[in-house]
Amino acid sequence: MAEKSNPKRDAFVRDLISKMSLEEKVGQLLTFTQRGTMLTPSNIEQITRLHCGGLCLEPFTLETCKNLYWGNSQIDPNFKPPEDYFTISNTYFSGSTPGVSITPGDYTKFLNKLQQIALSRPNRIPLHMVIDFEGDFKNDYMAGGIRQFIPPMGMTAIDDEKITYKIGLTIAQQLTKIGITWMYSPVCDVNLNPKNPEIGVRSFGDDPHACAKHAVALIKGLQDGGIACSAKHFPGRGDSATDAHDVLDVVDVDKKRMWEVELVPFKAAIDAGVKCIMTGHVIYPAYDDQYPATLSEKVLKGLLREELGFKGVIVSDAIGMAAILKNWPLPKACAMAIKAGCDQILLKADDESRTQCYFGIKMAVESGEIPMERIDEAVERILKLKYDQGLFKTAGKLDPAKAQKFAMSKPVVDFSWEVAEKALVVMRDNKNLLPLTTDKKTLVIEQRIPYEFTGKDPYMHTHMFCERMVENWKVEDSPNLILVDTGFAASEEEMAECLELAKQVDLVVMTNYYARIVKAGNNAKLVKKLKEAGHDVVVVTNHPYEIGATAEADAVVCNFSGTPDSIRAAADLLFGKIKPCSTTKIPVKLDF
Repeated sequence: MAEKSNPKRDAFVRDLISKMSLEEKVGQLLTFTQRGTMLTPSNIEQITRLHCGGLCLEPFTLETCKNLYWGNSQIDPNFKPPEDYFTISNTYFSGSTPGVSITPGDYTKFLNKLQQIALSRPNRIPLHMVIDFEGDFKNDYMAGGIRQFIPPMGMTAIDDEKITYKIGLTIAQQLTKIGITWMYSPVCDVNLNPKNPEIGVRSFGDDPHACAKHAVALIKGLQDGGIACSAKHFPGRGDSATDAHDVLDVVDVDKKRMWEVELVPFKAAIDAGVKCIMTGHVIYPAYDDQYPATLSEKVLKGLLREELGFKGVIVSDAIGMAAILKNWPLPKACAMAIKAGCDQILLKADDESRTQCYFGIKMAVESGEIPMERIDEAVERILKLKYDQGLFKTAGKLDPAKAQKFAMSKPVVDFSWEVAEKALVVMRDNKNLLPLTTDKKTLVIEQRIPYEFTGKDPYMHTHMFCERMVENWKVEDSPNLILVDTGFAASEEEMAECLELAKQVDLVVMTNYYARIVKAGNNAKLVKKLKEAGHDVVVVTNHPYEIGATAEADAVVCNFSGTPDSIRAAADLLFGKIKPCSTTKIPVKLDF
């Protein structure tokens, strides 16, 4: 889709760029993480001294320089600072400390404050506020009753483009009222590998055309609601058995296959007018056998710009992932990515690497490695996006009361519940164990969702499934119910406890969710142990592949999402209070 002409905008942006210093331009190319909901000196200085263009919001934990990113420090020990080098303040909180629960109204106030700091800079350029809000366990704001929705695979399971569009529109309307402007969604990877540890239900599925159809519907909904979308992870991470957070993968397929599979959803997204595309840290030898897409001019300028005709903003995936960090020092990688064609670098690190990366790009410009024209081109795209979203007029001025009212409004709440119900699938019930009855002695085993990834409030907490099971249980039959929890992946001690408790009951009902963020795995091993001990087992999972819907379980309900309404809806279905939608299907091929 061709970029719409806007002479007034273009003149405004050109005039602004002509007045900007190199330091201000380099800052616009960087998005730093804003963790937590309290202001720190580090937060302030990444805006005022490093001139950052945007903030990636993660309110579920605290900002700190002490954390390791994917187990690694992002500092380049061999970095040679220039004469004008400086460092900014650091915060020395514990990186494992969870953040606080915050309402949509209070979060609006906080984001207004951050924008007001940005607007106090000489150039008065507002920040873009970016978030991951994919559904399932990939939502970076989940407190205060905010409604979260199913991930892409759940949308394809329902297979109603109008619902997919409305999900996007509703999410955007919630978030834009809070002050969020940009989203690192949707995932356009075609998930060909059932054992893909990184993508899974984050993808719309394994059919490229189904992926394209629902990606376009979601993009239109989100962008009609005022959010700038980022189709990711270009040119596709679906046919992989590794996680880019851990290693650099090579997907060795020819160009024909790429155009028939991987590129189909991205081309559809571009044709539909997607504002941004996020790069993938993966090598595609068909286009470049040396560099991952994030660092490849052949992929970004050749394939994405020239062959696919994309005119919008190219943003890197988090540059500090091990796929990059283990192969290139971070300051060098940032400069390489900008030179290759990235307009925006995402840095999800809260330590000295922010300054190193800022100077890494600045030094590359000063040495002539990156032409000033490349910098101006990138800044122009970023500023045009901010202008088109009205940020130069609205940033820092949003009404907290309106944000709170909309997020809690009955239409939003009702629609969230409707979607959660429609996304339910009974994958098997070999022994006719469903619906459950309360006269049968039952053990309920619930995985604890990592505390930092819950809302920490009555709507979203670590025991939502057990809570809903009790709500469905007859009071007079309460002695028949035993509740126990485990880590997301049960320890040996926890498995021993569950096996001992199971001796007292007729049936085990348990969650077996899968989350990429939990490297220890999930409770598939516990399911197998319970079956080996002779117990009947009912599993609720978010993941239709074998790691979630284990072959050993007697009954499996897939809800596609570990979000509050999906968890509660699955419990209701177990008791027959919700009937599965006849048209909702598992949208991927299964190999077990």
